[in-house]
Amino acid sequence: MSWRRRFEERGSALCVGLDPSPGRLPDGVSVEDFCVAAIEATHDLAACVKPNLAFFELQGPPGLAALVRIVAAARARGLPVILDAKRGDVPESARAYAEAYFGGPFDCDALTVNPGLGLDALAPFAERATALGRGVFVLLRTSNPGAALFQDATEPALIQAIRAEPAYGAVVGATDPAAGGRLRKALPETLFLVPGFGAQGGASLEPFFADGGRGAVVNSSRGILYAGEGKPWPTWREAIREAARAAHAAIERARRK
Repeated sequence: MSWRRRFEERGSALCVGLDPSPGRLPDGVSVEDFCVAAIEATHDLAACVKPNLAFFELQGPPGLAALVRIVAAARARGLPVILDAKRGDVPESARAYAEAYFGGPFDCDALTVNPGLGLDALAPFAERATALGRGVFVLLRTSNPGAALFQDATEPALIQAIRAEPAYGAVVGATDPAAGGRLRKALPETLFLVPGFGAQGGASLEPFFADGGRGAVVNSSRGILYAGEGKPWPTWREAIREAARAAHAAIERARRK
């Protein structure tokens, strides 16, 4: 089975982002318990989950140890895992990163990478991903307000590289539907990871999907995780599920237009 097929066979396009900010967790609930509870509450609605490595690095070694167990919990529920690490380095270092995230201690189904150092720095990720049947989401158009400043210049070369490499998907932010539509036309067969839906303001999702509602997984992190903020823990878990249900419904409407 291709790496892309593992995401699409779930019958959903919702990606649940796991961004456990320490100051926003319920009292007495650990990062690990919080993320596992979110997985349990949303696994039947989601195509995949996306832990953001920054929030686990913030916790030091205990956070990274928790991440390993959280990835295992997601996989036990049949959920593919995208590790949002945005790695990018000279080829020798990139090779070490690729070994860590594909088949290594932080083994995942797909990884986000930053192409800023050039295509030679991406090659070790593609090689390792291909060997193990994994995917690499290249930052093509991110969801932050300043994305266009440098990404306009790199877009043509990256489109060509993504077209040529089956292991590559593309990160295309939901906050710029015009760019999403343009990039979808340029990359009709590429799997998009679409961040920025919900809390970051992305709402118009139709342009990001290919024909038949294929070709994209849409990430929501804060809008789901913190839907129950300030409420007791049992109620918080219910709020996570309801927020995921609402996000799933909105994404499904966009897929069917």
